[in-house]
Amino acid sequence: MMAWAIFKREVNYRRPRGLSFNVQPSPEPQSRPRDLVDYAVGHGWAEEVEAPARGKAKARKGGNGAE
Repeated sequence: MMAWAIFKREVNYRRPRGLSFNVQPSPEPQSRPRDLVDYAVGHGWAEEVEAPARGKAKARKGGNGAE
């Protein structure tokens, strides 16, 4: 499951089976795995936010929906 958050600082997170994530801080919301967001929010390194409207998220990624 994914969650959205605004990360205030760099976060390095490792899951028990060895998969690791590195997230850079940004004023823009980022979609990341739920366990990573919970970890970062719990440490005060991120603020969870609602998912942006679908059109806004695609615009951030540079996609226009056409292929």
